Amino acid sequence: MNEIRAKAETVLAKKLRVKTVDPTKELRELGLDSLDVVEMLLALENEFHIQFNNDELKSLKKVQDLYAALEAKVAHNK
Repeated sequence: MNEIRAKAETVLAKKLRVKTVDPTKELRELGLDSLDVVEMLLALENEFHIQFNNDELKSLKKVQDLYAALEAKVAHNK
């Protein structure tokens, strides 16, 4: 697992109060309500010093989508 995914999983696991997060799960399947998702995304934006636009947010369905989007954002900002 790369550093970005590891950091993202740490943020998700803390929010969900679990040890690991299945990347194939949909974000909604994790028991997050809309406010939880927003809080989690804000935490990730702060952690990685990035921002998602509305279209990007709408495309995030699964945990693996989130990881891929984070990796792309971080790579683009370097």
